[in-house]
Amino acid sequence: MQLGSTYLIVKDMKTSLDYYEQLLEVKASSRNIKRWAEFHVGHNCIALFNPQFDIDMIKKGDDLDICYNKEYLQFKENTLLKYGNNVVLNFGVPDLRAEYERIKALNISPISEIMYINIVVPYYCFMLEDPDGNLIEITGKYK
Repeated sequence: MQLGSTYLIVKDMKTSLDYYEQLLEVKASSRNIKRWAEFHVGHNCIALFNPQFDIDMIKKGDDLDICYNKEYLQFKENTLLKYGNNVVLNFGVPDLRAEYERIKALNISPISEIMYINIVVPYYCFMLEDPDGNLIEITGKYK
């Protein structure tokens, strides 16, 4: 089994799309601006998913049999939607100080100081949150 992508549940697709394009310095490789966007970063994929798109479409009742099966509709009916702080994305960079200064200058979200952690392997990192409160940890070489 291989990881296909990590989905982030987002409230405001445009805000999240803008945020991640600035943070990752790449445009989404595929997207449906109201429901889905995908970023290929290294060997992995991060996808932004707006579940409200499906909820709104189901409420309208248009083309349900074309877009969803009854099992999906049942799943959506019985699942509580939650946003934020349910995933931590970890990104590695070659120069932690330079990336810290770049992201700080973007002013896209609050950013922690550079922190040191030594539990299994010693490393330095800093943290920030995306517009939905998902944590992002940036690690890399630091002097």
